[in-house]
Formats: sequence, C-alpha cells, structure tokens
Amino acid sequence: MNDASNSAEDNNFSSSRLENLLSGISMFCGWLLVVITVLQFGIVLARYLFAVNYLWLQELALYGHAALFMLASAWTLMRDRHVRIDVFSERWRDDRRRRVDRIGILVLLIPMMLVIGVSSFSYVAQSWSVLEGSAEISGLPGLFMMKSLIPVFALLMLVAGLLRWVRR
Repeated sequence: MNDASNSAEDNNFSSSRLENLLSGISMFCGWLLVVITVLQFGIVLARYLFAVNYLWLQELALYGHAALFMLASAWTLMRDRHVRIDVFSERWRDDRRRRVDRIGILVLLIPMMLVIGVSSFSYVAQSWSVLEGSAEISGLPGLFMMKSLIPVFALLMLVAGLLRWVRR
C-alpha cells in the first residue's frame, strides 16, 4: 500500500512539475506578446510616419508570432482554452464531453504530434547543418533556431495532451 501511495505521489509530483513548466512558458509568452505588440507598433510608426522600413524588424515580429504560437499552444490546450466546435458539445453531459475529449487526444492529438515531431527532425537538422538564415539579404540570420521550435511544439503539445488525459 505504501508503494502505491508513493507511486501516486511521484506521478502527482511529475505532473505538477510539467504543469509548472508549461505555466512558466506561458508567462514567457505573455511577455513575448507585449514585446511583439510594441515591436509591431514601432514598425507601423516607422513605416507610415518616417517612411522607413526595416526587413529585419518585420522578420523579428514574424519570428515572435511563430514562437508565441508554438510555445503557447500547449498551455492553451492544458487550460482547455483551445478552439473547438461547441455546437454539439455544449448540449452533452460532462461524462460524454470527457469521453470525446479523451478519444480526441488519443486518436487525433497524439498521432499528429508524433508525426510532426518525427518528420520535423530531418528538416530541423538540415537547417542547423547550414545555420540557415533568412532568404532576404537584410533578414535575420537565425531561421534555424525558429525551425527548432517545431519539434519543441510537438513535444509540448504531447505533454499537455497527456496531462489532460490524466486529469480527465
């Protein structure tokens, strides 16, 4: 009995650590959103008030948006704030909603994230091998780092999906 309670405590400790990790990433994303907003506002001001356009600033905003989406998606899923069609599910009982949620995680989320994660490794490795940068002359040099977020996204979504599975 003691071993079983220790195992349950270990699982709770592990899941709370994973939740804390996702929560920390979401806090980072909150600040990233502030930076992106200020950056985008600066780009608009520079373009329309001063007739100045810096491609590297536009790419920085684009990279920020990509990072925000890739990193915040898992927290959004974990907190049940993701987009879904509620036309049917709003009429369902809680047990049916939970069952459909678990089936969705098992049949859709986990296989899709495994495909994205596994298939992105060669893509990311090739990008790292040449330290890929922007295709534009005055663009940013770190595109390979942004591409690295693809398998990170898949891993974080798997973690969030498994946390939801355990909770449900």
